[in-house]
Amino acid sequence: MRPALYAIVTTLTLAMTVTPASSQVYVDLFAGRSMPENTAATLRADEARVNDTVIPAQLRIDIDRLRPTNSTIFGARLGYWSGAVGIAVDASTLDPDVKRQTIRATGNLRFDDDVFGERVVIDPGRSVAVDIPRVTVPTTATFAALAILRLPPTPGTRVTPYAFAGPVYLVTDSDISGDWGLRAGAGLKLPLSRAVSLFGEYRYTNVSASAVAGRIGGDVMGIRGTTGDIRVDLDVRNHSAVGGIGFTF
Repeated sequence: MRPALYAIVTTLTLAMTVTPASSQVYVDLFAGRSMPENTAATLRADEARVNDTVIPAQLRIDIDRLRPTNSTIFGARLGYWSGAVGIAVDASTLDPDVKRQTIRATGNLRFDDDVFGERVVIDPGRSVAVDIPRVTVPTTATFAALAILRLPPTPGTRVTPYAFAGPVYLVTDSDISGDWGLRAGAGLKLPLSRAVSLFGEYRYTNVSASAVAGRIGGDVMGIRGTTGDIRVDLDVRNHSAVGGIGFTF
């Protein structure tokens, strides 16, 4: 993502040097609905422990499709305009909960244990159906650095179209770690006065996430065995429609 960050900084520098007379600082506050796509996921455990002795393990369970829930999001954006181009820092919530559903899973090793209170057996290479309850993920947040382009107002109106894109990062508690991704979108802004405006926009966010789902263990004839941390890897592909109010300084 370093090239993307370099491009944004370059855009800001050019904007400040080319058209300083039309520079503006603004703050946007917004809220809306988040509509994530269905996504595949992978569960991994890279080690096991038998009677306190660590041994290699390569457990991998592939889930064909998870259905996340829609949710309400809130956010804010701080930006700088110089003529038709600008830069902004964007922060918003994200709630990628998982619906109660039946999933299909395939493992590379035999899996036989209780999951969410139900016995689950997965033989290597065999796709099986597993019922899971609704899984609530702690409220997360995303932070993005955006390059923005605005067009002249549409003929006969004061409505200004704009588009944006830039790198985004997922931030949450210690159970979920994010990675760099992409945010892009477009919107319309209607000024009510020189300092206040209303806007609506579509936002697309694609970012990877990895969550710790705990460990699995048991005792057989006095032998205690546990897995290492089981991690869940998935891509969060999220569509959002938001509206809000903007203040120009």
